[in-house]
Amino acid sequence: MAPEGIAVQIYHKGAVAYLQSPLLEESGLADHAFSTRLGGCSTGNLASLNTAFHTGDSPENVLENRRRFFEIFSYDHLKIVSATQVHGTGMALVDHSYSGEGALPESTRQKADALITTDPGLPLTAYSADCMLIYFISRQKSLVALAHAGWRGTLGGIGAKMVRYLDKLFGITPGFLQVALSPCVCRNCYLVNDEVAGQFQSAGWHDTTCLEKVETDLWKLDLRAINIEQLLRAGIKRDNLDGSSWCTACNRDLFYSYRRDRGKTGRMIGFIALKESGRL
Repeated sequence: MAPEGIAVQIYHKGAVAYLQSPLLEESGLADHAFSTRLGGCSTGNLASLNTAFHTGDSPENVLENRRRFFEIFSYDHLKIVSATQVHGTGMALVDHSYSGEGALPESTRQKADALITTDPGLPLTAYSADCMLIYFISRQKSLVALAHAGWRGTLGGIGAKMVRYLDKLFGITPGFLQVALSPCVCRNCYLVNDEVAGQFQSAGWHDTTCLEKVETDLWKLDLRAINIEQLLRAGIKRDNLDGSSWCTACNRDLFYSYRRDRGKTGRMIGFIALKESGRL
């Protein structure tokens, strides 16, 4: 059963389950989705739709899992674009000359945690097993973007940084951006130490809805709440923001979770692509 207050919705195509934002779908400008762990061929801790090569899975399994996922949306899994995620706030503008980067092992050229494109038909991808993915569609210029926000990216305000970057580079005002958030680890499942908590306090995050001490050297950190607040402060309209209350750690049957599984787990994939017919 979906958690109360959820915005993103779960869908099934055969054995494969995935999530989408109604807000982004209704725009008609882009294809997008966030995978679950269901419907793949991987086994053991990686069962079954693991989409990342660096997990110890065989490349053959990962490629087959990606093929199953992307064929639902009529995209070639060998023509996606990925970057090496480094838990920062670096961004990269890509076009069709980057098509295929990250489609095979050791094939990424860039280190970045956010990708942007104005090229239709080019799937931007990112990977997660507790971190949040942030999807962007512009209604002012034909453009989509995808950001990966772990605690370091959240501390660095990668979502708000994207909003400012799109304004500076393309003149896109925040009110014309539609944004959706993927599932991520919830505050009750995400406990951090004093050092990490102190960095968020130094950045101004004192409210207990975002950061709450539970015992000595242990704090609850709410990635979802902080990212939402950062996006709203950056000028995203509340009606243009689809959240998600799915927790990757709570829902073992649906999602991989790095924290829950102590690192021995797979990765979900998120993608967004500007539709060929979605040009403004």
